Amino acid sequence: MKNPIDGILPDFTIFGAEFTQWWQKVFAALWALALLVTIVFLLQGIVVMATAGDNPHDHTRGRSRAVTAAISLVCVAAFGVIVGAILQVAG
Repeated sequence: MKNPIDGILPDFTIFGAEFTQWWQKVFAALWALALLVTIVFLLQGIVVMATAGDNPHDHTRGRSRAVTAAISLVCVAAFGVIVGAILQVAG
């Protein structure tokens, strides 16, 4: 059986320029919010490490949080590149 959606590409302009501008603004706002959330988690992890004192458990917990948040921050910041790469490979 032939693929029925072969050659069809998504087109957001079908709903008009106002809709396109609206969803792009909403997406940009959500992306900015995601960046801020990951920065807050990174700062929390760094603060936990800094306030751990001689407690290795707290330092390890803070380091783990900071590393996870740093990786998340890089992924969120590079989201456009990641999605573009996936679509390039898939297309």
